[in-house]
Amino acid sequence: MERDADEHQLNRTLNHALLDQARAHRRVVVLIDEAQAMPLPTLEALRLLSNLETEKRKLLQVVLFGQPELDARLEDPAVRQLTQRITFHYRLSGLSRAELRHYVAHRLRVAGYVGSDLFSGPALWALHRASRGVPRLVNIIAHKCLMLVFGQGGHRVRRAHVRAAVRDTPSARRSGFPWVATALAVVSAGSLIALIAA
Repeated sequence: MERDADEHQLNRTLNHALLDQARAHRRVVVLIDEAQAMPLPTLEALRLLSNLETEKRKLLQVVLFGQPELDARLEDPAVRQLTQRITFHYRLSGLSRAELRHYVAHRLRVAGYVGSDLFSGPALWALHRASRGVPRLVNIIAHKCLMLVFGQGGHRVRRAHVRAAVRDTPSARRSGFPWVATALAVVSAGSLIALIAA
């Protein structure tokens, strides 16, 4: 395709490529992270992409992952037609204490750790309280805790390590922070399916 192809040429080329995938019985899914940062014209372009279809099915699914601000973007009248295609959305809450304990253990296993629990019970409790169970924040605080323990020559994360890590993590210190984790939106089968995660 020409580097300076216009929008019509791009859409036609994309449509042909998607038809080839459909003939091969393959589904095409576009995953977009941090969708809350997308300008409104880009969101409108997604709506136009959702129009690519055969007589039987849509050729493209779009999944948007985003922060809570994505909700505000989707409420803008400029993307009303896109919003009307949303048939499903979902909000994820933060991890429970039990889920956080399993999550931390899983992350340590994936990293290759084998041994007794690195985080004490009170440390996990403090980690849950500081992060509200938001995985991204759990990862940041837990990483800082492990660095503190390593720097001190220790072998176990205690509540004091979590407190120190929280003091070094502005987003964990904010009170009343909206702890919505992600938002998802999916264009599928003739409609935009939105999964909003909190």
